[in-house]
Amino acid sequence: MLLSFLPTESWIALAILAAALIGIGGTGEKILSIRYLPDATTLMLWLAVSLIVYSIIFGILYPFEAGVPATHIAAIFGSGVVYGIAITTFYRILRNTEASISFSIFNTSPLFVAIFALLLLDQSLALLQWGAIILAIIGIMILSTESSENTNSKTKMFAILGLIICAALSAMSQVLSGYALEEVTAENAFWAQRIGALLPIVFNLKRDSIGKFWSTVKQPRTMIFVLLVEAVILPLAHLSFLSSMKIGSSVALVSTLFATAPVWVFVFSSLLSTGKLKLLNENTHPKRLFIKSIAISVTVLAIVGITLL
Repeated sequence: MLLSFLPTESWIALAILAAALIGIGGTGEKILSIRYLPDATTLMLWLAVSLIVYSIIFGILYPFEAGVPATHIAAIFGSGVVYGIAITTFYRILRNTEASISFSIFNTSPLFVAIFALLLLDQSLALLQWGAIILAIIGIMILSTESSENTNSKTKMFAILGLIICAALSAMSQVLSGYALEEVTAENAFWAQRIGALLPIVFNLKRDSIGKFWSTVKQPRTMIFVLLVEAVILPLAHLSFLSSMKIGSSVALVSTLFATAPVWVFVFSSLLSTGKLKLLNENTHPKRLFIKSIAISVTVLAIVGITLL
């Protein structure tokens, strides 16, 4: 396994590592969007470049072994396509919807994973494990909630429906990954998923994306920061997640631990909004921090429950 320097015998450690890396990468993308990149599609194009490069390198180094069933190969490519559709649709909805609603609903995906895994992979969970998943989702939803003055109920209802579909698609992607990883390696899944996810992302690029992308290439500081996030931190998170799913006994439990990424985003974003660095301008009002601390406590309690059950 490529991640032999990590505690690869522990799917729990890998899943939590993946979530923490997503937290670092997500915070990095916040900084990039605010300070360095002209718009979100520029970041998306950088992501596309990363997907292409890694797909080529890993495809050459880690081809599918002879005898791997075609159904499992199709499943891992399909999981990438489904996730690409889910995430690009999610960000389209996010443009016109409150972030609190969007992230809260999208982060319910572990519940869908548990249901789909039960129906499609015959992976049943104990009652306490279901409780731990629901507890984690509650914590993540509280963490994602912010006050808002937007009260357009009709727009909100359509957005909620779209977000539920996005959460279900994200869950289906993970269940397809779990099925495929019964036969393919984590390294196979890494490059195959990236090819699959590339297609929906490319279709969401704009005409002026290339020009804006090229303008960032000419800025060494920006390019180094983007490469650190999109070519190092987030790919390592992806590979850690797949490795966890490969050795884990339950797709739903791996998914739940991975879904705690918003906890890490909040922690890193808050730290970078205080002190001398002040790279972000997150709200650090004591009341908000108290509520978020409760959410983190609930989520951590769920994580402890998952690790002990």
